[in-house]
Amino acid sequence: MTTLSWTRDGRVFRAVEPDEALVAAHAETLRDWYNLPANAQLMGNTVEMTTDDVLEYWATVADRSARSFLLFVDGALAGDADLRNIEHGRAEYAVMIGPLGLQGQGLGRTFSAMVHVFGFRVLGLERVYVELKPENVRVHRMDLRLGYAPDHSPHARSLAEDPSAITMSIDRAAFERAQPEAMRDVIWS
Repeated sequence: MTTLSWTRDGRVFRAVEPDEALVAAHAETLRDWYNLPANAQLMGNTVEMTTDDVLEYWATVADRSARSFLLFVDGALAGDADLRNIEHGRAEYAVMIGPLGLQGQGLGRTFSAMVHVFGFRVLGLERVYVELKPENVRVHRMDLRLGYAPDHSPHARSLAEDPSAITMSIDRAAFERAQPEAMRDVIWS
């Protein structure tokens, strides 16, 4: 079980690649967050998820060539993130801060930086892609602050599930320039 840690601004951020027991312990909370209308819309969820759906989703992570994490701030669950479709030095990235009251406070950017350090340093990724809905202004701003740039390449566009989606990508060098503190301070075990 990989754990990423970063103590920043007096808070302890941990991203944990969970085992089945840890997912089961938080499945109801994740279900509730996934079903919040605001989260579901941005995630593209069109049907309400059950606790069993959440458990099944997390059980299939390895089958999807993905590395998924539960995100904790000062010991409390705050969301999840994953690098998916990992192949040929590339991956897609997604993050969700679950509680609406915690969104927009920079937690997504902190956790995203942590998972990107893992992707570039540990997995040896060369490029990471994101796809987002045009109305997801917060995530668009976060991605730009992480160092992402618009990407209209055929590969980036092939990842878009919706033709109106914004596609962006970042390579390791751009991430290192934009996030030197993360590259220096994030610890993994």
